[in-house]
Amino acid sequence: MRYFRFSINLLLVLLSGFLGWYFSYEFGELYDYFFDAGGSWVDLTSVSGLPLAYVFFLTFLLTAFWQGQRIYYYIWLGVLLISPVIFELYFDLPHVYFPLALGIAGWLIGWLLAQGILYVRGLVGRKAAA
Repeated sequence: MRYFRFSINLLLVLLSGFLGWYFSYEFGELYDYFFDAGGSWVDLTSVSGLPLAYVFFLTFLLTAFWQGQRIYYYIWLGVLLISPVIFELYFDLPHVYFPLALGIAGWLIGWLLAQGILYVRGLVGRKAAA
């Protein structure tokens, strides 16, 4: 059972990496909308959006679908967020609050989804007992 939970959590991390890569352009456009980054002849929208999307989807998916003890959730989240934090601090220190806000938004949406799942499971369990 322990290995099953570990594999589910590992799949969540891989899924967040894939979704971060897939939606990196949209998150880069969102970043460019709020902070006009200027431009050059090279389009770096997806490069600037990759850590933003990764932070959002990692906090969202791990918060909503985490399997196992909560202490390991915090350890995994802390370790996996080291690289985007270093990227943001090195390349975009004045706007470091934007990935922080995206992480909080991902956590909040994931928490609401987890609470909704628990609520629905509780309703289903009560109806089956009645």
